[in-house]
Amino acid sequence: MTKNIVVIGAGFAGVYATKKLAKRFKSNSDVQITLIDRHSYFTYLTRLHEVATERVAPSSIQYDLQRIFHKQKNVQLITDNVTEVDKDKKVVTGENGTYPFDSLLISMGGEPNDFGTPGVKENGFTLWSMEDALRLRAHIRDVVAKGAIERDPDKRRALLTIVVCGSGFTGAETIGELIDYKKVLAKDYKLDPSEIHVLLVEAAPTIINMLDRTNAAHAEKFIKSNGIEIRTSSMITSVNPDSVDIKDQDSIPTNTLIWTAGVKTNHVADSFGIDAGRGGRLVTNQYLQAKGFEDKSIYVAGDDANATEQGAERAVPQTAQEAENEALVSSANIAADIEGNHNYTEFHDKNMGFTVSFGAKYGIAQVFGGKRIRGWIATIMKHGTNLMYFMKIHSGYFMMQYLLEEFFRVDNNRTVLPGITARQSNALWSVPLRMFLGIVLMVDAFSINTIIPVGFGLTAIEAVIGCLLFFGLFTWIASLALIVIFFMGIASWPHAWIVFAAVALMNGSGRSFGLDYWCVPWLQRTWGHSRYGVPKSIYKK
Repeated sequence: MTKNIVVIGAGFAGVYATKKLAKRFKSNSDVQITLIDRHSYFTYLTRLHEVATERVAPSSIQYDLQRIFHKQKNVQLITDNVTEVDKDKKVVTGENGTYPFDSLLISMGGEPNDFGTPGVKENGFTLWSMEDALRLRAHIRDVVAKGAIERDPDKRRALLTIVVCGSGFTGAETIGELIDYKKVLAKDYKLDPSEIHVLLVEAAPTIINMLDRTNAAHAEKFIKSNGIEIRTSSMITSVNPDSVDIKDQDSIPTNTLIWTAGVKTNHVADSFGIDAGRGGRLVTNQYLQAKGFEDKSIYVAGDDANATEQGAERAVPQTAQEAENEALVSSANIAADIEGNHNYTEFHDKNMGFTVSFGAKYGIAQVFGGKRIRGWIATIMKHGTNLMYFMKIHSGYFMMQYLLEEFFRVDNNRTVLPGITARQSNALWSVPLRMFLGIVLMVDAFSINTIIPVGFGLTAIEAVIGCLLFFGLFTWIASLALIVIFFMGIASWPHAWIVFAAVALMNGSGRSFGLDYWCVPWLQRTWGHSRYGVPKSIYKK
């Protein structure tokens, strides 16, 4: 009899848990795993601020679920909005179907918590979804464009003022991106960067309170040194269309309030009838089973879970790191239920520290038991943390895409490296070199005195490489092969220019006046569809 595992939510916890379960039961055809999400892709939520400030394209943080789970034949992807969970009948109901389960993992993620502050929903902006990021990005462009030509000084200042409420991870990293972004905006709209006024407003007496005071002080110094105003002990009491009211202080004229002050459980999960703790987080026991429904094999992970270390008074923070830890524990315990051994794993907080990026080039890390690391090294560590998630879910494809988007396909020098990898030039200028090198190799292959005197076998390969380079077909591979046979042929130093020319042609030269213009995209589509399947906007039964 088939046993059904249903995972609601394709966030950090849901995707990782599904991967672990799929691997655990890959040889058991009697176990089927269903992953349900309202989108057909996984969104890297901790990078939304990069989209909102135009550091990366929206597609850079959207990862198609089919590409992630193409090898897992025991995983069924469903695009649906879950509306109800019948805990007694063990059925999940969505807008487009019902999904019976033997074991259930609720990992729907959180949503912004405005604590009932008037005007936040109507006049503020949040950063909790791709829709939020795109809406904020369009708004910032709009108000800065209007502010640049506004003559009334009061209206101009409100249009060119951006307020970020909250200095947690999202708020701090949003401020960091705005430091870089306001330079881009100033250039685009012919403003002085100082005219774009950015404020960080925090209700607590100190900022970035997940860091120790030494690291937080360095972060504050960096933020202030880049022209950002910081206001602590400042509680926002209401958000208006053109101003923000602060308790016992003057209002701040602004048309842009970015609210990052809190998170609560998803409102749909909040309606499932499971006991809730602070912020609506669903209460669990030490095995991450939903309190009161331990016998139903219902588990909670991610931002929805009120996961607490044994003996601790407060739940662990709602971070990607904790979500991954909870995914490991919940997936192991679901497997125990399915296998009937009930050998449960207890949840323990395994926080390895924090890395916070302030824009593309500066970061602060507090890791390895409190070790402090600052500067570009911390930013590299942040990238390493992001890449580690793709390693955990075994997605080499998206690891490569991440590297390309963060280090090579970057505009305005917004990368941790000083622009040396992000320069994008027209490959057209390398076409003469490509064709010349191709001719040299073809002629040399049939000459008496060859550049690479290694006999007919490699000489024939030399001729083939020459043809490929001349016609611009598989140019990158041909260039790499040329470098290899050059050293195999023990070529002399006077011919070393061939190696450097081959490296220069690995810049996509074949796509300018070459057959790669047609062949490479066709191969990418054909091979991609064959390996990963056809990406869809809606996955269904």
